[in-house]
Amino acid sequence: MNDIVTDQDADLAMILADMAAEFLEGCEDRLEEIDSALHRLRSNKGSSENEVMEIKRHIHSLKGMGTTFGFSSISLIAHALEDYFESLFTVDENGIHDVQHFVDRIREVSDSRVNWPDKTVSLIIHDMPLRAKPRTVRRDGKALSILVLMPKGLQRKIVASELAQFGFSVLTAESSIDAIEKALRLQPDLFLSSMVLGDLTGIELAGIFHAVNALSENPFLLVTATDINGKVRQKMPPNVTVIRKGTGFSKDLMAFFKAHKLAA
Repeated sequence: MNDIVTDQDADLAMILADMAAEFLEGCEDRLEEIDSALHRLRSNKGSSENEVMEIKRHIHSLKGMGTTFGFSSISLIAHALEDYFESLFTVDENGIHDVQHFVDRIREVSDSRVNWPDKTVSLIIHDMPLRAKPRTVRRDGKALSILVLMPKGLQRKIVASELAQFGFSVLTAESSIDAIEKALRLQPDLFLSSMVLGDLTGIELAGIFHAVNALSENPFLLVTATDINGKVRQKMPPNVTVIRKGTGFSKDLMAFFKAHKLAA
């Protein structure tokens, strides 16, 4: 019986290794297609809109397939590149340079044929030396990151862009489950969440993060369009700050950053 189990395990390991190898071959093909699209953007050949859409399509595929085939590090970097497209990218020399930088990091993982540790990937993402917008918010020599959980759309794009302009490395999450996984793996320095998330409330998510020792002291910004009564506020973790949507949002955000010595 043990021999049968061992043989089955060996066969499964071989199948998984073959699938991982096929993924890496496909990854290299996609990276070459991205390189070609970036070259066309640099030389102003073709439609910039079409080239950018092609790059986004390949990156989205890499993000989705990386974890499936045992390369979550590629998925994380690809997701960070999607965040960059949402918050900072412009079709100019700096933007093209930045995208190439992300692509080169993905290629380094692919060429190594080894899934890199989360801690290594986190450092790469947080300290990505972007020419378009240097990481200006730092503490103890480390660039600071903020995880944003809001419904995908114009509002999240505006908020992410504003945070990026402050100099943060902006990460986004598509759901509370995605936010929890990303928080545990990348350990961002701050959090920003909408009150209404669908599966959880922003307050419940703040409570989950506060229960994790490594995240419990990290500031949590809760964005809401309605007033929160005193009883509810009393149940919030002490690291939560409520910011109202509306015309005063940017001013309140700046006040928060100044209070935490994250802005001049």
